[in-house]
Amino acid sequence: MNGESRLVGYCGLYCGACAIYQQMIKNRTMQLLKVLDAYQFREIAKEAKEWSPKLAHYPEFESVLQSLMKMFGECSGCRAGGGPPVCLIRDCCKENGFSTCAECDKMPCDKIEPQIQCYRGHLNMLHRIKEIGIDKWVKEMEKKVKEGFSYLEVMARSKIDE
Repeated sequence: MNGESRLVGYCGLYCGACAIYQQMIKNRTMQLLKVLDAYQFREIAKEAKEWSPKLAHYPEFESVLQSLMKMFGECSGCRAGGGPPVCLIRDCCKENGFSTCAECDKMPCDKIEPQIQCYRGHLNMLHRIKEIGIDKWVKEMEKKVKEGFSYLEVMARSKIDE
């Protein structure tokens, strides 16, 4: 693997198209906190809790947003130690000497099935990697990402379609 191929997870997802890798969650959370702070919402919540009791929990809400920024703030990508700390797919590929699941004759298997269910296009991507090779596939993904592609939108559409 070379260049941007390092951004291909063992599962075959392209880290460059991930909302966490792209820091979307961190950036949008920061934007929300800045807007709330600019409108001095902390003070408004203190006064408003009489007519809206749930606003008494605003400091906890702020804390949750800051935790989200920390948790989903930065990811170096699967191959550089990012992603879930325990990943059966990564372990399996490493044990078998595979760059991705696309190289496995048993694909799809029960290890990758949850991801395939979460993102319906996942299996097609693995077949595409197998068909054209990882380097050409990365070029396709780089182009899609430059055009605004993110798995976030695809996953959200999948949930709507259910």
